[in-house]
Formats: sequence, structure tokens, C-alpha cells
Amino acid sequence: MNVKIFNLEVSYDKVKAIRNISFEVASGAFITLIGSNGAGKSTTLRTISGLTKPSRGEIWIDDQQIDQMNPDAILKLGVGHVPEGRRIFQDLTVYENLMLGAFIIRDRDVIDNELQKVYKQFPRLRERQNQHASTLSGGEQQMLAIGRALMSKPSVLLLDEPSLGLAPIIVQEIGVFLRQINRQGVTIILVEQNADLALQLADYCYVLETGEIALHGNTKDLANNEHVRKAYLGI
Repeated sequence: MNVKIFNLEVSYDKVKAIRNISFEVASGAFITLIGSNGAGKSTTLRTISGLTKPSRGEIWIDDQQIDQMNPDAILKLGVGHVPEGRRIFQDLTVYENLMLGAFIIRDRDVIDNELQKVYKQFPRLRERQNQHASTLSGGEQQMLAIGRALMSKPSVLLLDEPSLGLAPIIVQEIGVFLRQINRQGVTIILVEQNADLALQLADYCYVLETGEIALHGNTKDLANNEHVRKAYLGI
């Protein structure tokens, strides 16, 4: 699935969080949005998934306009969202959290197949499937948040700050997994405060500054861009 955004604007209390941005993500691509806090990165993801409504502009998934659709309808089209802060259900078990991710699927065989895929990728979730999510480590909770999103069989996966608060070895493990699912054909849009990680994982990057696209290009090129190196990589 490809994603097209045209002249998108989002305002909170008359303050523009996103200012007239346009970009396209080809089917199967892995792109990242980087920028400082308040640049509009998370708002962009929330608007794609329907959690926030734009004040202007259009969002298309293939030939379907989605900018005024409800989040559940967008999910059914194949857009999964891993929100910032994980937002798992702490009082439910790992298994129950994963089952909630599959609520749009009616075929039990399909659900079981997706569950086994998640367990194969994240063996620790299988080991802890009967534990409450609140007992998991930060890295395991992030694995659960990603696994829950994958239970709906998304064609487009939105990830908001998946490395936040995690140990470097866990960040590396999750990064390897994201590249794997991208190679399986899933389109990925990654928002990541860790710009160095984002540029390593993704193939194309958009730099957001005060709600606008300031720069964009291949990640290898932007990693060598003087402004990006000084502002986001600390070099």
C-alpha cells in the first residue's frame, strides 16, 4: 500500500501543528520523520491513523481517501499504529493484549497464524503470555505494542518513538525486526527522536521543523548533510 499526503494542515486550539505538508510513501518503502520535539512528527502519524482530524488537506491509502474516516475503518484498510509510550493494557495479559490487536479479524485460523508469527519473532512474549503486561520490562512492553499492531495484518505500519527509554541492545533487536518486516512488504513510517537510529533503519527521510518539511532525501545523503549532522546527530 502506498500513502499520499497532500497539503496537510492540523491545528490545536488555532495553533498550527502541521503546516501544509505533502509527501508520498511508495508501497513497501521504509521512511522516517525526524525533528525536534513539537515539530509535528507524532501529529502526522495520528492524523494518518485517524486519531486526529486535519483542518485542511487530504490523505490517501492507494485509491482510498481516509482523512475523514474513523480510526477503526482506517485499521481495516490495513494501517497499524504503534503509539508513543506503547499504550498497552497494563491489567491484561500479554495474550489478551495481542488478541485485542486482532479484533477486526473474524477467522480464528488467521488469528492463530498471526499469533504464532508474533511469538516466533518475539519468543519472550510467548514465555510471558499469561503474565500481566504491567510485569514486563520496557523492552518487552515495546515488543508487545509492536506485536499487537501486527496482529491486524497491516500493510502500513506507523511507529512512534519505538526506541524511547530502551537499552541499546533492545533497540538494536527491534531495529533488526523492523527491517525484517519491511522486507516482507510492509510499508513503514517511523517517527524517531533518535535520528541516528532512524537514518540507519530507513531508506528515505523527511525532516520536520515547526510543522513543515525542511529537508528530505535518501537517508545516506541526509546523514552527511551539515544541518542534519549539527542539529540532530550532534556531530
